Amino acid sequence: MSAARQGMRYELKYLLPVAYQADLSLALARYVEPDPYCAASREGFYTVRSIYFDTDDLTFYFEKKDSVKIRKKLRVRTYDHPHATTDAFIEIKRKFGRRGLKERLRLPLPRVDNALNGKDPLRFLDEPSYRDRKILGKIRFLMHVKNLKPVVLITYERRAFQSCGNARDRVTFDGNIRSQIEPQLDHIFREEDLKVFESECFVLELKFDDLMPTWMARIIKEFNLVSRPYSKYCQGVDAWPVDRHLRF
Repeated sequence: MSAARQGMRYELKYLLPVAYQADLSLALARYVEPDPYCAASREGFYTVRSIYFDTDDLTFYFEKKDSVKIRKKLRVRTYDHPHATTDAFIEIKRKFGRRGLKERLRLPLPRVDNALNGKDPLRFLDEPSYRDRKILGKIRFLMHVKNLKPVVLITYERRAFQSCGNARDRVTFDGNIRSQIEPQLDHIFREEDLKVFESECFVLELKFDDLMPTWMARIIKEFNLVSRPYSKYCQGVDAWPVDRHLRF
């Protein structure tokens, strides 16, 4: 079975100087267009806000640091700024080498805590699907077995593009990446006291299902791009003094 049929995707990451953005954007304009969310944004980008969970001894953190090929992480993610209808996504993201598989449950933000801590947030939904209940079960199993806790808030601005021929082929530019250690769920929209740890660089991601599109290969060759592992989660934790997270 292909990676696409399994729901897996390739995600190639590149940490690049901010000065590359203009030339890259110009070269990509032949192949991509802003995704619907960026197209609807006056600024041309949106803000991604994620709280990452881990064990007391930072199992997920060290699996990434040690380049474990098969690993997972759990996060709560939302976007932009709070308003009356804000939704959030609880996501389990699994990695199999360079391929990733993401399962996500969408809920109103005030019900996320119930989803993580044993109550049933799905009874408030009109027609909760079998898929939603299955993902909720996986989230709760992981929370219980690993005794997961919120470790770090990661916030950044994203410019997202999709291929003119296939919306599944995506390019994202993530910049102004910042973090706050030991957050609470109600800190997800926090801006004060966040520490910027990538200001001179941005993270370029190329995402596709089975085969890399020809135009992506051209961009990689044209700009001599070399993909290297990069984790916003790990970098966000490392941005803080060691004594701030010794308890983990």
